[in-house]
Amino acid sequence: MLDSWMTLWHWTAWLQKNLPGYVLTEIFTYQKQRLDLWFERGDSTRQLAWLPYKNQFTFYVPRTPSLPRRRVEIFKSELPGNLAVRKVALHTELPIVLLKVENQQSLVFDFRHPKGNVYLRQNDTIHAQFLKAVPWRQVEEKWLDVASLRHQVLTGKLNPIRHQKSGEPIDSATFDSLDWLAAHYQLAGVDRSKSDIPDVVSQILHESRQSAPASGADTIRKRGKTVLTRWRRKLKKQMAEMEGIDTTRLQNQADGLAIAIASEITSDDSDHIRLPAHLSPTGEELVIPLNRKLKLQENLTALYQQVRKLKSRMENHEKRVEKTRSEIDTLDTLLQSADESALKQLLEQHGERFSKESSSQPERVPYRKFTSPSGLPILVGRGARDNDILTFKLASKFDWWFHARGVTGSHVILQTGKQTPQHRDLVMAAQLAVRFSDAKHAGVAPVSYCQRKYLSKPKGGAPGAVKFFQEEVLTVEPYEFSKD
Repeated sequence: MLDSWMTLWHWTAWLQKNLPGYVLTEIFTYQKQRLDLWFERGDSTRQLAWLPYKNQFTFYVPRTPSLPRRRVEIFKSELPGNLAVRKVALHTELPIVLLKVENQQSLVFDFRHPKGNVYLRQNDTIHAQFLKAVPWRQVEEKWLDVASLRHQVLTGKLNPIRHQKSGEPIDSATFDSLDWLAAHYQLAGVDRSKSDIPDVVSQILHESRQSAPASGADTIRKRGKTVLTRWRRKLKKQMAEMEGIDTTRLQNQADGLAIAIASEITSDDSDHIRLPAHLSPTGEELVIPLNRKLKLQENLTALYQQVRKLKSRMENHEKRVEKTRSEIDTLDTLLQSADESALKQLLEQHGERFSKESSSQPERVPYRKFTSPSGLPILVGRGARDNDILTFKLASKFDWWFHARGVTGSHVILQTGKQTPQHRDLVMAAQLAVRFSDAKHAGVAPVSYCQRKYLSKPKGGAPGAVKFFQEEVLTVEPYEFSKD
């Protein structure tokens, strides 16, 4: 119905004019929330789609009917095929269209915002529905065919003015003409003698996709409030994640185990060791779990490694929380001010888009870029698919490829051309491979590397998978970023 009761009446009139006598042969879907009906009569075919439009639904008739190769049949068990269309009716008070077919069956197109749906009725009882999460809301049985509806409106017995945004009275010329639709949606070049409701609605949909979204002050401020709400939810989630990191408990266990080893305390139970209260860093008896496969000193090393890892995670969380709080404060301040241009600029910097020409979303590159000590570019893939693009499309065969061994991580490319890289360049690239991998919290980690020409993509391999023809290994620490 788009946004008007009158538009829905025009649709009902068109359906009543064009569908009776046609046989409903297929009901299917091939897109999310879209339902298509396929009608045939002799050599003639028609296709009618019910699909989302902005925050409501509309009918849509494709210019060229086509049956998608992949489609899911709907109402297959409840509605036998090849049923002739009898008539189309419209509810007198609500935006609901009834498409009646043979065998006392009908399809109900419910346009009530925001829970639109299509239902199958048998003898006035709902038997099935298209969108499973949207139940039928019972209505009074007040259905009128097109002729009766027109007569009741024009004689004043029925007055659906409340369904119009404009609130203007309905006259016979408006009621029978597509000129009203063209004026309502500000469409140019609509020829009443050549156009029909599908043409007008197609033009509405086409122009809505082509036109730039509004960027007035109200829209910018409304978008800003939406983003502010989203950021506050994000901050709450970050705070919860940070509170879930317990470094104190693990630190006490590591310190307690170090004291136990220094005090030569042992335990017959290989699963844990007990530290007396007078030696415990907590002042109470401390039970320290152990990995029975490791020696005490190896357990201590593992505990301190976990402590470092947790502290690093805590530092990262604290930085993210601080950044989010700062962004929230800035956005909140701009929302309180009258500076719409600064508000729009901030929102665009964070990915919000207000027009097709907006440059708020720069072209995404599949890598991070660093510079080696000798000035050579080092590219680090952002994800598995980005790794494939970086390694097999962007890197030359003479560039050097790096990846942390045995763990998930980024592909790293040291761009050398035909130059021979220095050892310090190789080391930095390997350190970055560790930093952007699951081994980033390790003290040291091995890194596989070779020239790009010694790699290939396994047939049918997952994104990021490679096959070696030659491999060398460097064992390095994770790269440490400057704190400036």
